[in-house]
Amino acid sequence: MRGAGARRWHGGGMELHCDTCARLRVFEKPACTDHPRSSCPDWACTACGAAIVVAPVILLMDRRPRVLLRRAA
Repeated sequence: MRGAGARRWHGGGMELHCDTCARLRVFEKPACTDHPRSSCPDWACTACGAAIVVAPVILLMDRRPRVLLRRAA
């Protein structure tokens, strides 16, 4: 598989593009003690430790730029 969207399961992790390593690397889910569920939503590169942080949809929606509408007088 090639390209930005290429993903392959690799043992306990998934092969994704790492921006720090600038190549395809295996990413695994780290142990997460502060997350209410048993598994963390984030992924960490097994080579350099860089993380892909996955934010909930609600947090992403709050970051949208505000559009101000003004009416002509």
